Amino acid sequence: MGDPYDQAGIRKGRFLREQVYKNLKASILNQTLPQNKRLVEERLAEELGTSRTPVREAIQKLEKEGLIYKLSKGGYAVSAIKEGEIEEILGIRSILEGYAAYLATTRITDEDIESLEEIVNKEEQCLKRGNQEGCINLNTEFHDRLYRSAQSKRLYSIINDLRDYIHRYRIIIGKYEGIAELFMKDHREMVALMRSKRATKVKRLMQKHIARGKTIILKRMKKEALQQGVDKKGSSRG
Repeated sequence: MGDPYDQAGIRKGRFLREQVYKNLKASILNQTLPQNKRLVEERLAEELGTSRTPVREAIQKLEKEGLIYKLSKGGYAVSAIKEGEIEEILGIRSILEGYAAYLATTRITDEDIESLEEIVNKEEQCLKRGNQEGCINLNTEFHDRLYRSAQSKRLYSIINDLRDYIHRYRIIIGKYEGIAELFMKDHREMVALMRSKRATKVKRLMQKHIARGKTIILKRMKKEALQQGVDKKGSSRG
């Protein structure tokens, strides 16, 4: 039988590594660590109050997930969101979530309908308070509840694999004025259509909902790329 103190140490070490990984991942998804930001292990370890080992392990794990990339001169940086990635991920999401919305409409229970309505009401309250982060979290909660209402574990698991990408996009979309209100209205309309068992209309509305988000992100990327080009020209003249 192993030494209980060694076992406790192992558990503590695993917990620490997991916490460091989760903290770094959350910082990337929430854009606290911006795109192309160079990651310095020593500085991150100091900020997280840990040694460099769990930070290094977290970085390696995040690289495998595509959230971090290796720099040619050594070290790592936060991966930028690319146009092709958005087209691909949101294209896949549109198909999967459209199907989930269709299934959910045919299988949804009264309890699920009430839960979705309650989330939409909370979204409306968040909008009135100007709570942007709360609106984003409730948006995620609405979609998650809808996936579950489809009563397909396999479909839920597949959609869940895209969760991190989707959350990152929601952060970007949620910063646009008026978008949270527009999405809340979509959610309310979805619930009404689901109550009426109009599965095909719910599917189409979900796909339109996702396509709108994709358009917003792509426009923002083009605007930022144009702005960066202007800034570079300005700095080269200075």
